[in-house]
Amino acid sequence: MANLYLTHHCNRGCPFCFARKVLAKRKDSNEILTVEEITKLLDHYHNSFGAIGLLGGEPFLYPHLAEVVNLLHERHIICKIFTSATNPLPKGIEELPASVEYMNFVVNVGERKTYNDEQFRNLEHFFEKFHQVSALSFTIFDLNADPTFLFDMIDKYGLNRAIRTGIALPIYQGGNSYIMPDEYKKAGEYFIKCVDQAAARQITMNMDCGFQACMFDDAQRGHLLRNGTRLEFSCGAAIDIGPGLQTWNCFPLFQLGYVNAMDADNEQDLTKLLQEQVAKEIGNEFGVRPECKTCEFMLHHQCQGGCRSFKSIK
Repeated sequence: MANLYLTHHCNRGCPFCFARKVLAKRKDSNEILTVEEITKLLDHYHNSFGAIGLLGGEPFLYPHLAEVVNLLHERHIICKIFTSATNPLPKGIEELPASVEYMNFVVNVGERKTYNDEQFRNLEHFFEKFHQVSALSFTIFDLNADPTFLFDMIDKYGLNRAIRTGIALPIYQGGNSYIMPDEYKKAGEYFIKCVDQAAARQITMNMDCGFQACMFDDAQRGHLLRNGTRLEFSCGAAIDIGPGLQTWNCFPLFQLGYVNAMDADNEQDLTKLLQEQVAKEIGNEFGVRPECKTCEFMLHHQCQGGCRSFKSIK
């Protein structure tokens, strides 16, 4: 899967944001990924992408969102829009059917106190309109946070009953909040508590970025499976393609370098170019802890030893 990074503009300011430093530097920039560039990309790759993520910044602040969604639909590509939904629905999106089949949303949410009244009204209107095709995203960065608001939102608006959960990760040269490696055991215990609360309300919490197998013991991993959690300890980073068709291998490693999407003929070759670029800076070995080299999960290819973003900040 590839992601199209549409715009630098964002007015949410999440403390854990992977793009926080880039957005801070370019907050006054009008630089966007143009529709012409997207069309050129799709033509070059012969429409080989079955699904594409749309992200930023904030996609709802991108001036051509509906046009891009229609372009992807015409080429039989499903799009997943990553948004905070705190801005008004863009023209052309508002008019789409509530259960549109070729588009869905992943919504990053916070507690009510993190929104002003206008932002929360926009969020509520969005959920009322697109609840059938929306799922929540939750990033763990505060181990004392009460996750109840997530489950309340799902029940109130009838959202997808699976939550995409990630661990806040560092970005090269700093600028965001994240969980330190020595806190991962504690983060694992916090995640289990969240899973238990979710399961009591028939909601599942699945793993996305940042989880490591050693965060949990055997009994805890079994407990998570019994509560419906999909265990994922390997990196499934998508290719991110931004303005000028600059391409990088996930945002935490963005500033280690990028390539141009037109320098490869297919997705596999593009991935290889990106891996080579990252390897120049931090090597190509996985595992961010010394003990990863002898870990049975690493040896059996069941865990990649955490996000390599930790290597980029050393």
